[in-house]
Amino acid sequence: MVIESIFSYSAFIIYICIFVLIYLFVKKIISKYGFNGLSIFVLTFSIFYFLVPFIQTFFKSYRDNTSLFTILLNRMSDSEIFFNFLISSICLLIIITSYHIRFKSTGNIEFKEAYKRSLIDNNLLYKRVKLITNTIFLVGILSIVLLIIEVGSLKNYLALGSMTRGLDKSPTEYINSSYLQLITLSVVILIPPYLYLFLYRMKKDKIMIFMFFISLFFAVLYLLYNQGRAPLIIFFLPFFFVIGKIKKRGMFGLVLLFGLGLFLLSYLDAIFQYLAYGYYEIEQSENYISQFLKEFSYPFANFSLRYELIDFSGFRYMYDYVIWPFTMIPSSLLSLFGLSKEAITSVSTFNTEAYGAFLGVNTTGGIPVDFLTFNFYQFGYISLLPMCFVIGRLLRMLDKVFYFFKGNIAITILLYRISFSMIGILNNSDLSAIMRNRLDVVLLLVIIIYIYMLEKKRLRIKELNNSKFIGNMERRNYN
Repeated sequence: MVIESIFSYSAFIIYICIFVLIYLFVKKIISKYGFNGLSIFVLTFSIFYFLVPFIQTFFKSYRDNTSLFTILLNRMSDSEIFFNFLISSICLLIIITSYHIRFKSTGNIEFKEAYKRSLIDNNLLYKRVKLITNTIFLVGILSIVLLIIEVGSLKNYLALGSMTRGLDKSPTEYINSSYLQLITLSVVILIPPYLYLFLYRMKKDKIMIFMFFISLFFAVLYLLYNQGRAPLIIFFLPFFFVIGKIKKRGMFGLVLLFGLGLFLLSYLDAIFQYLAYGYYEIEQSENYISQFLKEFSYPFANFSLRYELIDFSGFRYMYDYVIWPFTMIPSSLLSLFGLSKEAITSVSTFNTEAYGAFLGVNTTGGIPVDFLTFNFYQFGYISLLPMCFVIGRLLRMLDKVFYFFKGNIAITILLYRISFSMIGILNNSDLSAIMRNRLDVVLLLVIIIYIYMLEKKRLRIKELNNSKFIGNMERRNYN
């Protein structure tokens, strides 16, 4: 670690103060409620926008110089990095402030005793969720099986994800264009394992455990096809987090899991390489700090280059909040209305092309657009700051559901799945990409809200009936 000047010393003190405040804030949440949506969001945000600039500034000898975004980030001065760190801090402060604003006196987010009631006696909920789960399970399995048949073998299917990764590659080189929607639909197979576990916890039906393992097998199959290291780790993380009681270990447990995940990155790459090409090489990184910067610094690099990116592509004027439904529609249907997917250029494409233009190279991979940069792309700070406020409110709503189902392990696993998925959404906030690649999380969130509304309605009716019963008893005693 190097502190070169008075500015570096002052910046170091401010960094440490921010880290201490984050630690105390998250620790207070964990000790009172356990891990929730806000705590996971704050920790994830801190990794991307606080820890990266800190390491970039004070561990210069460990900087990575192999990626486009790290090359450009390395060219920035310490003062530029520190300024962008401060702007990021203000954005997080707005999110936290928005989260804690109470517009109604009854809107207390505290956990209520009434919410401790069990779901076991709710047969209607069980039947509806079972129907939804079985439907999603069939859609997911059929999509995967049809893709395997289309490419010729399971081996070819597992290699397909690697073969089609990158801006210069198209899935239509390997499969018929009519099968493209199956790739999007197959991601829903990641939902049933969580829901079958939820159903088992409700009725202790052994068939649900059998379905859990069957769906888990196909989910792992999809994750191996997808060739994504983060999705694979995030998928299993909620199970280890709850069943392994990691949440009781607090910050230490989460840091331990993060370190283990960072250690496994190279080995997961080797597995995916073997599935795609029949051989593997394990990259021996010089140190974990450089590997960390290589994997996690592009959100901060994006945000630090926001003005240059806008000069390259121009503002999007909320265009990306409108076009995402069209990216989900098959090209054959769009053509009926005179539209074409080729005419719809996502912000991620512009973002990647900008890096290539800055360095004068041809880009083959993609550089996703993180949360702060995505909203800055729309209309600068005019869109960024209000969206920070909106995110704070959405996190509050998510945590209300957390507290409603507190103590229900199966629901908690579902909620942790949604919360940990914010890691992927924070570093890739392009709505088109979220709807394509995180469709399972979107649907799972819809299902959770559906369960929440049904259970609230049931409790409301039950409390109303109890009130009427007590009222009738009091009148009888009075008479």
